[in-house]
Formats: sequence, C-alpha cells, structure tokens
Amino acid sequence: MKEKLISSRINKALWVIVTLLPLIIIPIKGIPDIFNVAKAPVLVLGTLFILYDLIRLKQIRLEQEIKPLVIYLVLALFASIMAYKPLLAFSGISLTAGRFEGFISILFYAILFYAAKQHMRLNLKNILFFIGVQSIIAAYAVLQFFMFDPLVEYLNYTKGSYATIGNQNFLASWALMMLVIASGFYLKFRKHSYLIFPALFFGALLASNTRGCWLALMVISLASLYFLRFSNVRTSYFKLLASFLIVFFTMNFFSESKIQQRTKTIKSELDINNEWAGSGRALIWKMSYDIVETHPFLGAGPENLKEALKQTKNKRAIQYGVLTGHTVDKAHNDLLHIAAVSGVPALLFYILFIFTLLVKQRKNIFDCSAQSAIALAVLAYLIQSLFNISVIAVAPLFWVLLGLLANKKQQITT
Repeated sequence: MKEKLISSRINKALWVIVTLLPLIIIPIKGIPDIFNVAKAPVLVLGTLFILYDLIRLKQIRLEQEIKPLVIYLVLALFASIMAYKPLLAFSGISLTAGRFEGFISILFYAILFYAAKQHMRLNLKNILFFIGVQSIIAAYAVLQFFMFDPLVEYLNYTKGSYATIGNQNFLASWALMMLVIASGFYLKFRKHSYLIFPALFFGALLASNTRGCWLALMVISLASLYFLRFSNVRTSYFKLLASFLIVFFTMNFFSESKIQQRTKTIKSELDINNEWAGSGRALIWKMSYDIVETHPFLGAGPENLKEALKQTKNKRAIQYGVLTGHTVDKAHNDLLHIAAVSGVPALLFYILFIFTLLVKQRKNIFDCSAQSAIALAVLAYLIQSLFNISVIAVAPLFWVLLGLLANKKQQITT
C-alpha cells in the first residue's frame, strides 16, 4: 500500500513538472531573464522531490536499456570535472554564461526518464489537463504572430513568437512534440472537440517561423502515413490534415504570405557549403567540430563550449563574433553539442541509449497505440535537434516521453 502511494506521488509530480514548466515565467520588468529564472527552480525542486520518493522505494533497477544512459552520465561527470570551468559545468549557470544545462540538469533529466518509465501513468483526465494547459501557450504564440502581445510590449522584449518558452526556436521544438502528442490523442479517441488541440499546436509551430522544425514535421508526416493501414483512423487522419491546411491558409493569408515566403528560403538554407546557411548554423557546426577535434574524449565540459572557443582562440568563432556581434555557447545540433562538451564516447553511448529504446519498443511502435504517438514525438524531437539546442523549458518533456516510451505496458486509462 505504501509503495502504491509513493508511486502515485511520483506520477503526480511528473505531470506537474511537464505541465507547468513550459508555462511559468516571472513577468517583472528589470529581470534579465523572465523565462529560465522561473523554470529552473521548478525543475530542481520537482526532480528532488521525485528523487526522494525513488530512494524511499528502494527499487531502483539498472535494466539493459538504462546501462548506456548510466555510462553517458558517468562520462558527462568526468567531462564536468575536467572542464575549463568546472563550477559552470556542474551548475550550468554563471554571471556571464550558462543556460541551466550543466551536469546537474542532465542528471535531473535522467531521473525524470527513470521515474516516468517506472511510475508515470496515462489517464484521460491527466492528458486532457496537460494538453489543455499547453494549448494556452500555443494560443499565446499565435497571438504574438499577429503582433498582439501586451506582455512583451510592457517588458520591451523583441517582438516575435516565443510565448512563455523564451525563444522562437525553443517554442518550435516544444510545439512540434505537442503537435504529435495532441494528434495521437485525437486519433485515439476521435472526438471532434479534441481536434482543436493539434490545430492550435500546428498554429504555434507555424508562428515560430522555425524551418528546422518544419522539416522535422515533414518527415514525421511521411512516417505517419504508415498508420493509414488501420482503417479505423483513416477518416480522422484526413480531418486532422484538413484542419492543418485551414490553419496554414488562414495564418498565411492574414500575415500577407509571411509563412509561404519563409518556406521558400528552406532550399537555400540547406546548402552546407555556405557557412551562413541555416542562419549561420553551418559556421557554428564547423567551430563546434573544431572543439571536438581538440577535446575528443571528454569534451570541453557541459556549458563550456563558449569558454572552449574563447580559450582556443577559434578563428571561426572570432569571425562569427565580428560579423554578428554574438558569441556561441551551443552547437545548434544536439548530437554535435554532446560530442563537443562531453566527448565522442559520451555521444556514442547517448545514441546507443536512444537506439536501444527504439529497438526494444519496435513492436509497440507500429500498432497504432499510445506508444506510437510517443515514439513519433520522440523521433520528431530528435530530428529537429539536429538544427536546434536543448533547453530546460523543453528537454524535460522529451526525457519524460523517453520514459513513457520505455514502458512496454503503457496504455491510456479512462
């Protein structure tokens, strides 16, 4: 009885974290960062609460698919110890650097994964509440797209669509996962009222203006065609597609073809021979690879990419700074970033961890179930991460989804 009570507490804590973390901000003028300053304590306190209950259960098991994750964490720990700035590597924050993604945050993500795998349960009430709250963020992003945002005007932030996430690229990675989850939820229950959710998240994804996530959606859309083999979802699938077309044409029309014009730039931005392709990502990838070559085994240390570029006097980074006025602290490719800050061996074990999960769940992925939607959401995040970075507003949801994916018996209860 005690074990069931503790497991239930962990389940509730996980739902609270993934529901509230993207939403919370501190809208007070004068604070340097109204987004992460609020999100970081929620992640820390929530994960520590879960860790305390996991320890009380005394049932932690290192199953086969978890072992590569443990090795990845150990290597990231050594990388943090040997980093240019160890304190920054562990905490993920200093007065002049860091995005709260040091070793401690990576460890917290792993804890969320394990807790979700062992204790998170899907039921209609929790899913509806979760998607409903997230849809508020999506609606906010769409309003920002049409230049209506008194909060941003009050705080003198740059206009754009980033809602409570903090950046349009991060909004896109979050909206992409939510779009897949909400679409799967609608196809599962096929209620017309649930169609509003994927439509809103699709609108938020368009509002983000982020081409990397649009490309990821194209790939996921092609993959989703497989599920048309199940006759019971075909009608709902095409209704879902129709809702996306309505949202696209509506937003494109009222924005004077802004979305359409943005899509036309995708082809030119894929030319990797152009260092400024992908909004300068090609150049960032090259300078990040320079750090991989300099520190192939343990990397520069979590959150130490910026410091490594500075200490090695990287010519590409200097050129980028002169031309843009900005410095680089993330590789804008999650796999490349892991190699740069934690080393190539850490990257290989991270890839092995993800690959092992997907292979172990391959039968459940293709049966048009909750696991199918979760797997597609995970795949969507992984694809867009090749052009994006990991942040605490979005990454916890990804790691929780990984945990749900790893749970073979996951079913939605009413």
